[in-house]
Amino acid sequence: MKMIPAIYTSEGNLVKGAVNGFLQPVVTIPLSHETHTPSVCLVRQGDRVREGDIIAVPASNASSRYGAKLHASVPGIVEDIVSCISPNGREEDAVKIRLSGRFSYLGKKRFSENWRALPASAIVQRIADAGVINTFDTTEPASLASQIDGVGLHGRRVLVVRLYDDDPKRVTDSVLSKAFFNDIQTGAFITSRALGDAGIVFACDAQEMQKRKAEQGTTNTTRKVKAYEDPSPLQSALQDFASDRVKDSPVPVCFVPVDITEYPAGFRNEIIAAVKKSAKEKPFDGISSECVFADASAMIAVHNALRYGVPSVEQYVYVSGECVPAAGLMKVRIGTTMRFLAEQCGGLKRPPAAVIVNGLMLGSFAASLDAPVTKYVKSVSFLPMHRIPDQSEQACVRCGECRVVCPRHLSPDILYRHAAGGAEVSKEYIESAALCSGCGLCNSVCPSRLSISQAIKRIRYSGEPI
Repeated sequence: MKMIPAIYTSEGNLVKGAVNGFLQPVVTIPLSHETHTPSVCLVRQGDRVREGDIIAVPASNASSRYGAKLHASVPGIVEDIVSCISPNGREEDAVKIRLSGRFSYLGKKRFSENWRALPASAIVQRIADAGVINTFDTTEPASLASQIDGVGLHGRRVLVVRLYDDDPKRVTDSVLSKAFFNDIQTGAFITSRALGDAGIVFACDAQEMQKRKAEQGTTNTTRKVKAYEDPSPLQSALQDFASDRVKDSPVPVCFVPVDITEYPAGFRNEIIAAVKKSAKEKPFDGISSECVFADASAMIAVHNALRYGVPSVEQYVYVSGECVPAAGLMKVRIGTTMRFLAEQCGGLKRPPAAVIVNGLMLGSFAASLDAPVTKYVKSVSFLPMHRIPDQSEQACVRCGECRVVCPRHLSPDILYRHAAGGAEVSKEYIESAALCSGCGLCNSVCPSRLSISQAIKRIRYSGEPI
């Protein structure tokens, strides 16, 4: 394994929580929020919808019976069914809703429901009905209920919840884990119940764990540690774990340290290796890539859906970049445009040369400032021209840098040439593409600026040249 520590940023330590974003007068909600599941629109122009009304469902020919449903993020009138370019670059239909009327959930008193009395099958159905999308891999967002339903018996032994971001330039999950860990923990308990009481692994920042353990030892002799007197929910949980106890845990729970100052650190293979290194007892010794891996954002959505009956109509988005005067984590409505996000951060100081969605390592370019926030958008960066590198591609010079940096020890250059219609390669080479995590390191070191990672991804899913 090769790590690249220079990519890490401590920007997340400057953000302490999230603020509620303003409501946009007109929202544009794309019909598709999953990678491989088409949706069918249930509304038409002129219909009145309430906050949380179902406006689209998975198509009848979808591969899973538990596809995530789509809800109106605001009450109002459906102005039109329009075509839009989603943040992932795909052109698709979207529901345009003009805000009017009363909200069903926003500003209302919430009453807690007893999710513990529900059977596993009912929990899975409610997760699907609430439209919860698992964004552990933002390039492959999928219905969490479908993932739970599709996992095999062996994969039901462990649930993995990542409490940090896989892209070091995106701090959304890191901040949410510190600010709302109680909600994340409850969401994990609910998901564990849906899996048949799976053990829970919380993969967290190794430095944070070391800090809490040091404070735990210090407080045995002194009461002058401020963090211990007023700890955050995550700090309290780590202190409980250091004392070999986790409050109100119905299943085995383990906190596993991961060095997030190195990259890659947030993909399945890295987390599995960390678990096997530090948690060798049952059921954690049964961890594998077949298990369900979820992020903090998905667990918060599960908590809201099962405990309070609130569907997924909001999204936490970290907004940053040199083109806006202020950065911050905002909770905004699905369908809010990138332009409106920038306005809430003080407006654009200069026209952005690029709008990057979901981090600088794993993210993608938004087609325009009018691209809407979807359930898989976690961060938006507005970058000026001097931050945009030369993107003109040249022929491969066979330098071998992509092979040196690849943490999976693949031959990215050979796979790229095959994907581009070049020399044929053996079946073993093509099958090795399945090992690629999509970390993007090959792209970052390529002097010819080739889209190597994207080409390998195409091979992974088609096995044929692009």
